Amino acid sequence: RAIAYRERNGLSHVDAGMAVVVQAMVQSHSSGVLFTANPLTGRRNESVLEVVPGLGEALVSGLTEPDRYVVSVSRSNDSIDIKDKRIGAKMKVIRSVEGGGVTEEVSDGPADGEESTTVLTDEEVKDVIKLGEEVVALFEGNPQDIEWARSIEGKTYIVQSRPITTLFPLPNVPAEPLQVFFSFNGIQGIAGGMTPAGQGAIRGILGGLVSWITWGRYGVKGIFLQSVAERLYGNLTNILRNSIGRKFLCKALTAVEPGILAGVNSLLDEPEMEVNSGMSPLLFARLVSLYSVAIPRAIFSFMFPDRARDKLTSRMNKKIARVEREAEGVDSLIDAIDFKKKTFKEFFPSVVPFFIPRMATAMGPLFILTKLASSIPDGKDLVLTITRGLPHNVTTEMDLKLWSVAKAIQADRKSLEHFRTTDADTLADEYLGERLPYPAQDVVRRFMKEYGMRGLCEIDFGKPRWREEPAPLMQTLKSYVDIPEEHAPDKVFAAGEVAAEKAIERLGQELGKPWLVSFLARRTRSMAGIRELPKFTIIRTMGIIREKMIMEGEKLVEGGRIEKPKDVFLLHDDELRALAMGQLMDAKVLISERKAIMDREEERARVPRVIASDGFAYYGGAVAKANVKEGANVLCGEPVSPGNYEGRIRVVQNPSKTTLNPGEILCCHGTDPSWTPLFLSAGALVMEVGGLMTHGSVVAREYGIPAVVGLEKVTERLTTGQ
Repeated sequence: RAIAYRERNGLSHVDAGMAVVVQAMVQSHSSGVLFTANPLTGRRNESVLEVVPGLGEALVSGLTEPDRYVVSVSRSNDSIDIKDKRIGAKMKVIRSVEGGGVTEEVSDGPADGEESTTVLTDEEVKDVIKLGEEVVALFEGNPQDIEWARSIEGKTYIVQSRPITTLFPLPNVPAEPLQVFFSFNGIQGIAGGMTPAGQGAIRGILGGLVSWITWGRYGVKGIFLQSVAERLYGNLTNILRNSIGRKFLCKALTAVEPGILAGVNSLLDEPEMEVNSGMSPLLFARLVSLYSVAIPRAIFSFMFPDRARDKLTSRMNKKIARVEREAEGVDSLIDAIDFKKKTFKEFFPSVVPFFIPRMATAMGPLFILTKLASSIPDGKDLVLTITRGLPHNVTTEMDLKLWSVAKAIQADRKSLEHFRTTDADTLADEYLGERLPYPAQDVVRRFMKEYGMRGLCEIDFGKPRWREEPAPLMQTLKSYVDIPEEHAPDKVFAAGEVAAEKAIERLGQELGKPWLVSFLARRTRSMAGIRELPKFTIIRTMGIIREKMIMEGEKLVEGGRIEKPKDVFLLHDDELRALAMGQLMDAKVLISERKAIMDREEERARVPRVIASDGFAYYGGAVAKANVKEGANVLCGEPVSPGNYEGRIRVVQNPSKTTLNPGEILCCHGTDPSWTPLFLSAGALVMEVGGLMTHGSVVAREYGIPAVVGLEKVTERLTTGQ
């Protein structure tokens, strides 16, 4: 266990040492274990105490059932209250013998109808809790796992104290009053941490949106997003305490991330979460201003969906062209920082008023169709099938163009053999060195020109892009070149289009309203594909700014300030400014520390979907439907793409290091657009996170892949080959 612990936490086996501890034996009347934070919920204001008579050996060895207390500790007013008390049978007691050795006492427990007596009185329990608080104070407030013993004379001894290492870190806010946070990483399907540059970029982008909505009242500093364990958590407290905000948020989370909704729901009964506000004048003014332009645009989009979609696409392309022009004027690190901050802040305010009306044209008809179809068998599945093979989706278009690259490689015997026999890292090096066989080098280069700004965990501005580190893309191409003709992605997509048309026709017939169903479905299919367009535009914008940052990083390397150009993404903006002004002298040391932190966080096994300021952490998934129960051969989650499928599991933690064989079931934590090419090989999809409208779910429906999401710890419960 000690070796495994050091391996998991990156500690040196050689440097580890342990003193030989010699202690006097306490002739224990009672003993036990005290956790000064609740190890199950994470709450720092709850202590958990387990007590047995005699020595603690019976407790730590699991030989007896202890008395168990959950105690509320308020450090603001020094109050201690017993919240829960469970009296154990304590049928085995181990006691020390004078002069050495132990003796065991075994009983049959309390008689029928009688309760076992407690080992400690309530006041004695509180005395142990107070002693635990003193120990915590000695260790600078860090929660402790304490073993204690109480002598026959009534004196309490602390025999061991060590930190509780399984608790998730706290957000940097006061514990009281209670504040609630959701995992941004969970929404995006990112299991690991985010770089400092990535965190700053999201703060800027979402801060600009919040600032625009609230007329500059909130979001300016981005502090509504907390960095916890190098992951971003958004503060939901004000939204949940607002009647309109709570209703909207819960409806949105139902489609986006039911697992987060389950965690939020578990906190709504807390006194601090009581609704205390409604429609504010500022929110009303923003809604009026938004609706005044959104409604006419929505009507236009509904009447002329193709023209409205093309206008939005043109607007996004013009926005990128403007960013490219402005980037030409950046010639220093300070300029690059200011340019990045300005561009990210302005993004959503310039997109939302144009995107929402068009997306409403897609989702409104889909909602109406869902309502109409609820009266017929398999109606929900028919409506979801209408969204298969959606046109005008930039991510799907990227996948099909990558398939064209694979077909060009397949058509050349030399290129095909080279891809089959060469590992992805070598192929990546050859591409960067322009040494791939012709035509492979040429077709990959053309693909990179259009999509090279994409990459794994691409919403993290600090993570490398395909054009910088193409190994993940090469890994996907290695899989693509062996896809048989009958599973060709273009044929799969075309089959999806055919299935959608048949679903429209069948739904119209069964409802007896073929014209209405066709009219509504055409609007959905014409506009729903733009769902990915804003994010694609953000990624294109990041690609432009990232190139400028790397150029400035190269200058810093030449000046001996940092080791590698991309090290700039491991520093926050204020640190980069200090570095540019010659005020940050230990940048290399700081960057080295950040790399170590990022590596350590990549190994973190479990990450909560929801956390609170008191330490509460919710790790669970979506709540299973009432008529479905998990069992030995049944895992329950949220159904997001209809169908039945049987096949072999392939657990994928990193798509750049795994080849998905055609027909395998893709099992992963979550996905982003860089994972999408794998969907063309997958037979089905299961994910730990996600909801009906998250990326993986939408793409699965488009390709006709059965999918279930929100399965807690599914990458641990299932194994490759099952």
